[in-house]
Amino acid sequence: MKHTTELKIRGYHLDGYGHVNNARYLELLEEARWQYLDIINAKSYFEERNLAFVVVNINISYKYPITQGQTLRIETEPSKKGNTSWIFHQIGYLNDSSTQVIDAVVTFVLLDAKTGKPVKVNEEMQEVLLPR
Repeated sequence: MKHTTELKIRGYHLDGYGHVNNARYLELLEEARWQYLDIINAKSYFEERNLAFVVVNINISYKYPITQGQTLRIETEPSKKGNTSWIFHQIGYLNDSSTQVIDAVVTFVLLDAKTGKPVKVNEEMQEVLLPR
């Protein structure tokens, strides 16, 4: 399931060159992932089971500068499941256009929140993250 989040770019997102700072994209992408998890009600499912998703790797390609007042449209979609991990693919677009701003691949590991040890992703968990 693909989810789209629209975020307005504010002055505090910008760097000295007047465009969104590379580190701010991490926060914008995270906001889009949280919105995805809220929409599919995954947050409560995993919290009730004392499970946590922890980011272990992020790769971002910066494609086009975006500035204050513009809207960043982020499409978030789980793309691959591992034994204890998930990969989310996120693409950011400028406003309502097809101009790609960023392309990110984010890898999470599912952990037992009490022990900190990885937990195998079972079929039920997969259905929660990939609702039909």
